Amino acid sequence: MISHVVKRDKKKLFKALDLFFEKLISVDGLRRRWEKFVFRMSEKGWRKGRAPRLMHIDMRIHSYAKAQTSSKTIWKEGGCAAHVIARNFGLEVRKPRAFMSFLPVEETELNRLLADFGISCPFIVVEPDTNRDWFGDLRAWPADRWQKLVDDLTENYPEVSIVQTGVSGEVSLQNVINMVGKTGFRQACLMIKNACLFIGTEGGLMHAASAVDAPSVVLWGGITLPEFAGYPHQHTVICHYVECAPCGNLGWCDNQHKCMKLIEVDAVYEAASKLLEPKATGVM
Repeated sequence: MISHVVKRDKKKLFKALDLFFEKLISVDGLRRRWEKFVFRMSEKGWRKGRAPRLMHIDMRIHSYAKAQTSSKTIWKEGGCAAHVIARNFGLEVRKPRAFMSFLPVEETELNRLLADFGISCPFIVVEPDTNRDWFGDLRAWPADRWQKLVDDLTENYPEVSIVQTGVSGEVSLQNVINMVGKTGFRQACLMIKNACLFIGTEGGLMHAASAVDAPSVVLWGGITLPEFAGYPHQHTVICHYVECAPCGNLGWCDNQHKCMKLIEVDAVYEAASKLLEPKATGVM
């Protein structure tokens, strides 16, 4: 359950004290000690039945990162990211899995939107772009390979439409129905749920594809490993376990981005075909 704290205006003195305290605990070690104290008090109140169990999403102690420097993120050890977070609460997560459900009105709205763009089943959703805020283009697959993949799929599965989604639009593909920026996040998730296949890289829509149980091919680089942040038990993951992974690098690479460049179009096409063939032919 997500609980939103009621915002209350504070007087200038208390705002100044808050800013001073924030500066005081800006050092990573001090912040973590403070967070552990707050979390311990929250757990104590929950166990005695006096308060709900709370976890603030911005607490570093609940992060799956051990530390972060100006140039890289260092990941925690001990299993997948979900396991690392859950361990704080005495829980065990062997195979991470998210779940999403949708209201009938959302399905109606999406069907109307798909009809407006002339999209009907079966269709593939591809997301060739990547969020560059933290890791730059390190999780991106070369645009020319995305285009070759789309062209090969179009040639061999002419009855299947290919829909491009995403938000940035930095990669513009031909032979696709361009839905970049045309949907909200939940609409994109529901569109992936209705698709016969999702193809993308590590990122938000990859997690969404897991949550809606969509057949998926995920192209994975070396910032993290699939076993740490992905769903190899659920998705078809194409990953070359290069010696420099997991690097956690914040947008820089000394190895020419080889983790992604080692992924060939033929390998992605073959993986997609194995998932696509039964649906495209109507044999399940």
